[in-house]
Amino acid sequence: MRRKVREERAALEEEKAAMEKAHTFQKKKILLNVGGHRFETSLKTLTSVPATYFASLFSGRFALELDAEGTYSIDRDGRYFHYILNFLRDAGGFGLSSDMTEGEREELAVELQFYGLLDRMMPYYVQDRVGQALLQRACLAGTQPELRTAVAQARELVFEIGSTTPFLTDEFQDLRFVITDRMVNGSPVWAASSEIRDFFMFNGVDKAYASGIGIGNKSHCDEGGDNCFIYNATQIGNTGAAPTDLPLDQWFSGASVTLAPEYASAERPFPTSTWVHAPMRITVVHGLVDGDLTMAAALRQLATLA
Repeated sequence: MRRKVREERAALEEEKAAMEKAHTFQKKKILLNVGGHRFETSLKTLTSVPATYFASLFSGRFALELDAEGTYSIDRDGRYFHYILNFLRDAGGFGLSSDMTEGEREELAVELQFYGLLDRMMPYYVQDRVGQALLQRACLAGTQPELRTAVAQARELVFEIGSTTPFLTDEFQDLRFVITDRMVNGSPVWAASSEIRDFFMFNGVDKAYASGIGIGNKSHCDEGGDNCFIYNATQIGNTGAAPTDLPLDQWFSGASVTLAPEYASAERPFPTSTWVHAPMRITVVHGLVDGDLTMAAALRQLATLA
């Protein structure tokens, strides 16, 4: 017991020393040499966003070495570091210039990944790349149905879905789905997370080989069949459909995800069905705009097929 107390005291003293060390940093300017580009800033700015490279670097847990000029060197590409520094100075008001080329955005994304800032500065970067890949595949296929579907899906990379009235259980009432690079039965998979588990919206195929969209767990998605918690009864083609293309009056939910009073009184597709009509709404949060180069190319190709 005494040994444990001594160890805890020693750990506390070490933490206090680290905090004091960090406090001394805050009183003076920070000089950085990032790949030959020099920057001057403050500790407050560099550590303004938690859980990043800089928050860890200046946590006091590491011995930091300065050169003769009192500069910290970071062996990374310094051409884009001013974007990072401006974001840290004004995270709420900063926005990337629309003049950046796709190549520049890709190079910046690599740097943001290193500093732990990709999800903050370019929150939909990964989803945009998935959408662009869908459009590129459709352009290669060159058919009107595939192009139309890819355009619609790329415009709905992130969306929220839930019932329009209190109808589903809390776990399913408001889910935000983001597109992934996974394909099931020829259609992309969207993923969402609740406090308890992950869910997936996927193109399922039932025993009669009719395709429809379902929301289920990982095993449901892996099977790619008709097992799910919520589904849309609209039959779709081999390439799937965009979420908002599905009629809102064709969503159905099962007993395990529906509030008991609503399940008891809800309309069923036929009297003995275990599924009930669910009043659903879908709100698009993010998607590729028509000005995106890949989207523009797909729209031009689609226009030639009209």
